[in-house]
Amino acid sequence: MSENNEKKVLLSLRNVEVKFNVRGRILTAIRNVSLDIYENESLAIVGESGSGKSVLTKTFAGMLETNGFIPNGSIIFSDDEISKTEVKMDEKNRKTYEKALAMLNKHSVLERGAAEFNQMNEVNNRIKYAKSLTPDEEISFNDRLKQVSDSIVDSNNYLWTLDKKADADEIKKTEAKIKELEKQQTEIENEKKALLKKRTEEYNANSSAAQEYQNRLNQLKAERDRKIAAEDQPGNPNGLSDAVIERNKKIAYEILLSISRYPLKDQIVFMRKLDKAFELAMSLGEDLNDPAVLNKIFEVCTFRVEYRSYDEATRTVHGYAIIDCAKIKYTQDWQKIRGRRIATVFQDPMTSLNPVITIGKQIQTVILKHQNCTQAEARERTIDIMRKVGIPDPETRFDDYPFEYSGGMRQRIVIAIALSCQPKILICDEPTTALDVTIQAQIIRLIKDLQKELGFTTVYITHDLGVVANVAERVAVLYAGQIVEIGTVEEIFYDPKHPYTWALLSSLPQLSTKGSELFSIPGTPPSLYNKIVGDAFAPRNKYAMAIDLVEEPPMFKVSETHYAKTWLLDPKAPKIDPPENIRNLHEKIAKTYIDFDE
Repeated sequence: MSENNEKKVLLSLRNVEVKFNVRGRILTAIRNVSLDIYENESLAIVGESGSGKSVLTKTFAGMLETNGFIPNGSIIFSDDEISKTEVKMDEKNRKTYEKALAMLNKHSVLERGAAEFNQMNEVNNRIKYAKSLTPDEEISFNDRLKQVSDSIVDSNNYLWTLDKKADADEIKKTEAKIKELEKQQTEIENEKKALLKKRTEEYNANSSAAQEYQNRLNQLKAERDRKIAAEDQPGNPNGLSDAVIERNKKIAYEILLSISRYPLKDQIVFMRKLDKAFELAMSLGEDLNDPAVLNKIFEVCTFRVEYRSYDEATRTVHGYAIIDCAKIKYTQDWQKIRGRRIATVFQDPMTSLNPVITIGKQIQTVILKHQNCTQAEARERTIDIMRKVGIPDPETRFDDYPFEYSGGMRQRIVIAIALSCQPKILICDEPTTALDVTIQAQIIRLIKDLQKELGFTTVYITHDLGVVANVAERVAVLYAGQIVEIGTVEEIFYDPKHPYTWALLSSLPQLSTKGSELFSIPGTPPSLYNKIVGDAFAPRNKYAMAIDLVEEPPMFKVSETHYAKTWLLDPKAPKIDPPENIRNLHEKIAKTYIDFDE
């Protein structure tokens, strides 16, 4: 979802899914989130506790817990400093390049027989289908098995919620239901096996059809072998055209750029994987001039570094990395991003600081780790950033310990540590929750001032919509691991479209009158262990329609910058206005909250 074409996209999330393995059960924390984060903007991510705010930012900051994983989606980080890659063409790297080029030239002959290879695959698929199920039958069996499997998972998760003594009867009833479902699962699987056996027997009994298929395969193989076996031309390996040879040289440079930063043992493994991937791609005749094809091939081991140029004078290869944070597995790659380009300010400064190491030392250590400088230079930079965040007399306070600082001063130090390496993205995870209101205003104002001075992007994670109104340019509303609405701060406060956004805004304390009960959203969020059907907010939404309970709504476009995931925006939906109490909301908030720009 692209909301702003004028600013440079710094981080792009596409259909990202995040799951956790929790004691043998799978919890889906983030569900198909797409989001563009722009350079030098302020984005707020809001929602109830458990909506996925912190998990979402931890995902692109490389801070997921060890039981978390990203099964689907991509997170492309665009940053010139770490994306620009240079490799010196020394003897070791020259050998890697030559090995990659030889591998590509060897497989390139397979492209000549791509048409026959694809036809052979079609014939093999016909043989496979003749011995197996039709696509419709396969879909039918899979749907039936999935329905039973989902019911088993839901029933097992329900068992976890029951008390062994108080709910003994319900436990027996649920266990009996699970046994019956498992029996159904076995019956469906046996039915599928029986049908497969029958199809195989029928195919084997029809010898004429089997022979016809085999004759066709033999013809195609012979024609493919003939095309591949073209004679070599002088100075032109394997009879390849000049265009193919130049393409292979470029890709060989990209292989060098992409794997040379890894240890030798990993390079050997990666080269094997790339060998098989390129062999298959060339056999299929895929267009290796297409960057999307190359990105997919490189994903078998690492992210691709795009070749830009080769400097003969310095014997240096220059490239540009297409960094997909969802595919990063190597610690060294994360160390170039986490802390250095994406930093985080957490809500409790006392637990973020080491109590037995001095303030200056903690900042200086981060600078020495991520920046190429001496101890003396690191100390100067530490004192400079301490001064920037408002620590008085930083030269003297360099050797102070965290316990000697107040809560607000400690939070300033946490901000100093986060900004010490001049990151492109600063994640502020409830940075003022542990502070009193006056100090909150000072910290938020400090972050805004530093953003203007240093030019970084700020991502606020908060449940306080009053703060959002004063600090954010855009707002993303999360519910049950999905973005349900996103827009400029004016659009979210003046013209919200999703009922969950209406409910969040209605929960603001300043909207209540003296003696009245504070508004609260009815019900509870859905269990993220279970499959969510329809609109996740529907059970708590008094405006829900029948379709909300059975089908998930798409993301409707309200304007170029405003999107909302609700069936209320469908042309066929009834016209429903936001609640009366949240109209002209921005004016009410402005009267209540401190203006952080003052």
